[in-house]
Amino acid sequence: MLNPYGEVIREVRGLLNALGRELGEDLGNYVSSIMRAPPQYGYIAVPLHGLVKKYGDLSNALNRALNSLSLNLLDRVVIVNGYLNIDVKPGNYAQLVLNTITRLGDKYGATEECPRGVYIIEHTSANPAKPMHIGHGRNAVLGDSLARLLRFCGASVRTHFYVNDCGDQVPYVGIGYYVAKDVILRRINEGRKPDEVFGIVYTVTYSVGEVKRLTKQIERLSSEGKYEEANKLISERDEWLSSIRNASDKDKELTDALLMGLSKYDDVALMAKQWARAYEEGDEFVRRVIREAVDLILGGFRETLNRLGITFDSWDFESEVAVDNKGTYRVINELIRNAQNYVERSDGALVFRADRVAEDLGLWDELNIPRYIPRATLLRSDGTSLYLTRDIAYALWYWDNFKFDKLIRVIGSEQAHPQAQLRLALYVMGYRELAKKIIHYSYEMVNLAGMKMSGRKGVYVSLDELIDEAKSRILSIIKDRFPPNEAGPVAEAVAVGAIRYSFLSVSPNKPLTFSWDRVLDLRQNSGPFIQYTYVRANSIIEKAGQVPSLVVPSDIKPEEKELILMLGEFPSIITKAAQELRIEYITEYVNKLSLLFNSYYEKYPVLNAPQGQREFRLNLVSAVRTVLGNAMDIMGIPRLRRM
Repeated sequence: MLNPYGEVIREVRGLLNALGRELGEDLGNYVSSIMRAPPQYGYIAVPLHGLVKKYGDLSNALNRALNSLSLNLLDRVVIVNGYLNIDVKPGNYAQLVLNTITRLGDKYGATEECPRGVYIIEHTSANPAKPMHIGHGRNAVLGDSLARLLRFCGASVRTHFYVNDCGDQVPYVGIGYYVAKDVILRRINEGRKPDEVFGIVYTVTYSVGEVKRLTKQIERLSSEGKYEEANKLISERDEWLSSIRNASDKDKELTDALLMGLSKYDDVALMAKQWARAYEEGDEFVRRVIREAVDLILGGFRETLNRLGITFDSWDFESEVAVDNKGTYRVINELIRNAQNYVERSDGALVFRADRVAEDLGLWDELNIPRYIPRATLLRSDGTSLYLTRDIAYALWYWDNFKFDKLIRVIGSEQAHPQAQLRLALYVMGYRELAKKIIHYSYEMVNLAGMKMSGRKGVYVSLDELIDEAKSRILSIIKDRFPPNEAGPVAEAVAVGAIRYSFLSVSPNKPLTFSWDRVLDLRQNSGPFIQYTYVRANSIIEKAGQVPSLVVPSDIKPEEKELILMLGEFPSIITKAAQELRIEYITEYVNKLSLLFNSYYEKYPVLNAPQGQREFRLNLVSAVRTVLGNAMDIMGIPRLRRM
């Protein structure tokens, strides 16, 4: 037996079946409408308004049904206002819940109804051009927590990071690295994080490219007498010049080295396009320069992710899994061969008519895609592939190399159309099973009050800065409570818990507004609050020395009963969260459990309770500690002994 609440539902189902026999009705479907009853009426309620309307008073039939059963958990079964209200026997249910938690320990929460199977979860996949920012943090924490949840349930899970080393951003990193390599490596050898250094490199190189491009346009417009249009471009150019000045404020020597090196090239933007094509075609020099830079940046990414407790089973380079293996050629050839009617040329570019596929085949529900789907360009007129083409090739690489039941891709909601186009392309290419196995796990952006982020202009809050700020704020609170050698690690663990919880507590389909007051609230609904509650429960057990054998008193307090009910529901919460891939169900649950436990602890003694009650309460506290700990492990929130 893994799920105490499930045992309650099993008895409720038996009762409904017995009542159905008395009435000559099949009441099996009524189980799905079970809800929490108002406290004065018991634990759960089943709406039976239709039966009451049909048969009138059901009391006699209900009594006969109850007399035909031997119920271990159900108590006080009555019909009030059309609802079948049911309570549980506190002592029996407490025995079941606490014994189950003690027996299962860190496995408590997983049930037979949890999804099993084989999952691949692709998440984070930040472009290796600059430090990961706060938005990448939400992606990373969501993906990692989904993996933790499914593994907890018994599924086999692989996590992948897709390294976007092709495309139009990474060449700017390579060019900047090429012209200022000595200064860049010196900064890294001095202890600066590589991705932080390359954030400046990317910003300056891209900004210089834009300044040079805009300057040419301004000169042309001015020569044609189009001064109003020229003035608009001058304002835009000033913004890019401001980005360069901001970079210089961060590191003048590096910025000057970049400006000096880039001054040799007349058109940096054109050079970046040329490098992008050369990289995709396997040019030895361009590959070597860009890969050196990317490898350094990924080293910085790993440092950041390690702080959050996030690791990957595989780092997949786009160039290797989608280009070098001729994956993009395969995509184009198979689309033309298998879906010729949906591929066309437009101004020299190759276009996939995803809009017509969705319309003609009516795949909106089958593939869970938006109603509006635009057409998709697969090849530019110069023959280079786009991100979507390489992404389709990447999906085929998964298909060729792994057996899986679901491929979960944690990608921002702004990519809803490309992800739908990908599945439509796979479907008409003949990979219908693969198309159905891909889940776009969409999430909304993270908002920072009063700040608009732009990675290209170097305006963003990096994930490291976020963790460091949280750690600094926490240190200011706890520094006098711990020796210096302990305060830092504790503050880091609390910072990680605070940030991870904040990213998980809001449904992914809702924007997240980051607020320090909420993130570090020690009174409710935050990572530190959950950690504090766990520490409090753990401290009680450590002071007790051991958890004695369970003794269930006859007088169970209302707050104790409510805790028992909540603890018994944990496996059902985990099952629902895993089935629907909704981590926020768990954050909501642990917040309620923590509020209830802290309120209980303030009201009732545990260590100094009378004999009989003391044994029971220690078992209850131990169960709270176990459930909180299991939930924290799923969410990736560090457990602490002291706080």
